[in-house]
Amino acid sequence: MAYCVKCGVELERNIDSCPLCSTPVYFPDNTDESSQRSYPERIQKSKTRHVNLVPSKTFVYLMTFILVIPAIVCLMVDIRRSSGLSWSFYPVASLLLIWVLMAYPALMKHYSFMKVLTIDIYSIVLFLISLDLYSGGFLSWSVFPVASLLLIWVYFLLFSIFGHKKPGYIALIGYISTALYLNLLEQATKSSWFFKLALPILTLLFIKTCLVLILSRFKFFKRAGLYGLILMALSLFCIGIELIINNFVYGNLSLFWSLIVSGVLIPMAIFLFLVQSNEEFRVYLQKKFHM
Repeated sequence: MAYCVKCGVELERNIDSCPLCSTPVYFPDNTDESSQRSYPERIQKSKTRHVNLVPSKTFVYLMTFILVIPAIVCLMVDIRRSSGLSWSFYPVASLLLIWVLMAYPALMKHYSFMKVLTIDIYSIVLFLISLDLYSGGFLSWSVFPVASLLLIWVYFLLFSIFGHKKPGYIALIGYISTALYLNLLEQATKSSWFFKLALPILTLLFIKTCLVLILSRFKFFKRAGLYGLILMALSLFCIGIELIINNFVYGNLSLFWSLIVSGVLIPMAIFLFLVQSNEEFRVYLQKKFHM
């Protein structure tokens, strides 16, 4: 009995292709020299199209002309009616932000995603701070979106610098940045939940991430073993979260929903560990489910 070279399915005689994956079947004892070609069939390669997302200079000029006209109109009307700048600051600042987000990337000589993202995020940050200061004279509501945008920018910057080569640095700097962000939110809301709730959960997540990164270097925790390790870490993380929340809210260390989650994840993790440790069983599953 012959088997498919791609998916391992048993094949019958007198068939030209695999019934499952349509791979051509070749039987050495049934070769027909007249039907064989001396050269392979020519396969036309598909060319990938590269879409340029950078707007052209013509688009920049057109956008500038379209946005300048309503800005001038708003300023003229405001100055004519109130003899100064009052409400016109909001539409003019909004139009300027739209111009920076849509037209400014075309003026850059070396275009990159991180450069454009940095300009966009900091433009929005300055826009929000200016609105907050102009409307109230001090920072109030703008602290929350500004801090969130800066945290997002830090994570994008970490992945652009380190990538997948140094995940430990990403976890450490991300842990510190997120802790500072949550502490800032606590100070802005004038409450006390950071040291008793947010920091323990964040620290637990950081420890679990570091353990997964360290153990994933070993040969056993590869492929199926890695997925089992992640499921085991998730189950322990859920138990830790429930203990921290119940201690913060109710003042006790009771467990309920995390045991249900762990009862589902831990058997799955043990099964994946068994698959990783038994090579014969792993090969059987790969052939059985055509993986």
